[in-house]
Amino acid sequence: MILVKLRNLRHEDKEAVIAMLGDPQVMRFLGPRRALTEGEAGAWFGNALVNPDRFAIANAESDEFIGFCGVKQIDGVLDFGYFIRSEFWGNGIAAKACELAVERLSSEIDLETVQVFIADDNVASQKVAQKLGWQATYNDSKDGDDGRYYRITLQSGVNPTPKAYDSN
Repeated sequence: MILVKLRNLRHEDKEAVIAMLGDPQVMRFLGPRRALTEGEAGAWFGNALVNPDRFAIANAESDEFIGFCGVKQIDGVLDFGYFIRSEFWGNGIAAKACELAVERLSSEIDLETVQVFIADDNVASQKVAQKLGWQATYNDSKDGDDGRYYRITLQSGVNPTPKAYDSN
């Protein structure tokens, strides 16, 4: 089991972030819905360092960069999302990271104002939302994908032990 923490993005994460943004599997439901070129990914990374929004997800023991999770303002709307390097998929990291992010954000923002959209084809993210006890509120489409909007709840179906560590 991989224990995770949330932290700020660091210069040392650049290579892993660029590789993740260049992975078509990771980018399938994100941004332009395609892998970013190395130049696009480098510009994205530079912007994320200067204008941080979502938390970096890291291995709690090694501090290795795993992905992003949290809230970003997109077109004036608070959007909750996460994306994880594909080599870490299937380890329960998304649910752990979402739980940590929601816990931290709940004291800073009104979670009722946050949008969570999950495409119908994104079965893995639907399972994460179900595991966390998030409720589907309505069907719609976003960026050409049909899917559902979810409401974030603080009650979670995630087993709290072993505890995922949260440090900056």
